Amino acid sequence: MKIEYFAKDNPKEWIEYLAQQFGTRVVDNTFNISSELGEGFMKQVYLFEGFTLTYLHFKLIQQVELIRHSVKNANLFPIMFFGQEDPLELNIEGKKKQIGYNTSNGIFMPSPQIESRWKLPANMDEYQITLTIDKKWFTSLFALPHDNYLKQVLESNKPFYIFESIQSSMRHLINDIHQVINSNNNFQYFTIHQKAIELFNLFLMQLEYRNTGNISISSINKLDVQRVFNVRKTILENLHSPPQLKNLATDAEMSISKLQRSFKQVFGKSISQYALSEKMQLAKQMLNTKKYTISEVGYDLGYTNLSHFSKAFYNEFGVNPKTHLSSLINS
Repeated sequence: MKIEYFAKDNPKEWIEYLAQQFGTRVVDNTFNISSELGEGFMKQVYLFEGFTLTYLHFKLIQQVELIRHSVKNANLFPIMFFGQEDPLELNIEGKKKQIGYNTSNGIFMPSPQIESRWKLPANMDEYQITLTIDKKWFTSLFALPHDNYLKQVLESNKPFYIFESIQSSMRHLINDIHQVINSNNNFQYFTIHQKAIELFNLFLMQLEYRNTGNISISSINKLDVQRVFNVRKTILENLHSPPQLKNLATDAEMSISKLQRSFKQVFGKSISQYALSEKMQLAKQMLNTKKYTISEVGYDLGYTNLSHFSKAFYNEFGVNPKTHLSSLINS
């Protein structure tokens, strides 16, 4: 099945047009796909006049190909964050890319003049968050320096597309938005508003690295970049019992020194720093459910000394686990 659409200058018109392609209609800025296709929905949240969040969460029975046709002039520019673990295939200008959290192409931002196609496979639990910005809103609202990367790109009026990786801090915001939208939170809009602004800010900061050169993966070949992303995937799947560095290096077919250097160059942290930070994020998520005691979380994450767990948690969040849990219970 193919779903075809064009870039539009009104987010509400766009989602209504897309809903028609799926054979359904928009109600309260949301449309649900039919049971014949699977299950899931798409929702839009209007944050500012020139800033919209679109959330997609599908599990399809059959494969669907999304085709975004090019247009000559449009003021809206999407920034797509692909949250699914398994990569999707994106075809852009005849080039095939693997896009997803575990690739270096987790974020995709195309100009309206660029045609792109991607396939949503059957039986994959996939979700995507898109922040759509209006060029006039962005370039006029902020007092941006002339050499700001995104400002230069938008004002050039030339076709472009940008790929970026999804960093850990972005992933946690994406997960937060995913959970809030799928909850019955009465203050959903305000939470989404806050998280969307944070996510957009992190994206802008990441683009600035293109100017400053503080972080660059240009000196790493594509194969090694993918190997480093595979190492990150292994770490995230084994936070309770992190693999030894020598085993990660063997699996990545790299020396330990090369793996350490490449990992920090791509993700901005050493492997041990990254693993500890992610472990504390998991600890916080477990505490947030209010289903576990501090001892249960600490022991589950491999700590035999709970004071060491409390210290690591405090170093990450500036508050100890007991205070954090108390604030949740009293809220």
